[in-house]
Amino acid sequence: MSDNSEKPVHPLERRVEQPIAPKQPPQQPEGPRIIGIEGLSKPVVTYVLLGINIVVFLIDRLLGGQLTVLGWKEDAAIIAGEFWRLFTPMFLHGGLIHLGLNSYFLYIVGPQIERTFGAFRFLILYILAGIAGAVASFALTPNPSIGASGALFGLLGAFVPFLLRNRELLPNTDQSLRQIGLIIGINLLFGLQPGIDNWGHIGGMLGGMAMAWFITPLYKAEPAAYFSEDLKLVDQSDPVTTTLAAGAALTVLLGLLTALLIGVKV
Repeated sequence: MSDNSEKPVHPLERRVEQPIAPKQPPQQPEGPRIIGIEGLSKPVVTYVLLGINIVVFLIDRLLGGQLTVLGWKEDAAIIAGEFWRLFTPMFLHGGLIHLGLNSYFLYIVGPQIERTFGAFRFLILYILAGIAGAVASFALTPNPSIGASGALFGLLGAFVPFLLRNRELLPNTDQSLRQIGLIIGINLLFGLQPGIDNWGHIGGMLGGMAMAWFITPLYKAEPAAYFSEDLKLVDQSDPVTTTLAAGAALTVLLGLLTALLIGVKV
């Protein structure tokens, strides 16, 4: 006859059940977090420029291309004193594909730059980069040219000073700089095709970089709220005074360069 009663177990021989460890919450990064950037603007100017380009294109088609003839970059006309041709080409396009590509580029890149730089700085940057592209084209190629590409390359180039001058606070700046360099390189290679004014692209890019170096937002970190360790980035630069001064300096420089080129070409 079997004995079903449990045998006594010595306390030291008892199996101890291991408690299930509770799930640990995700580790929070040490130190304060940067949760946002103060003062980002809405990209109103970008959409206004898009609208202007489309309206000018439609009017030009209705007039049989007369706006293009009166406004494209043409060396002989500039030498004769028609200096508006260094400004007007950025609003003219040679066809629907040309307009569509530049409009798409502006739609993608423009809002990012305008939100970062603000509407006023963005507009001055766009215009002066476009003029710088026309001056470079006037200096280095005799072919007539039109298009917003110089201004658009200037916007793309403006990212470089912005990232370099704020690299201590912005994340992944090295990766962003490599991506911008790759985009610029691909577009310049594409611009080697016949009929594309690559000198205008390069001039616009360099003009945008030079302008942006002086007018770029310069961030500092401040508490996001009272009793909070979180931080926000605040632009400590002067957007109006600095932009007017840098814009005037670049305009004078481009004017002197144009005068020198006219003297050489005559």
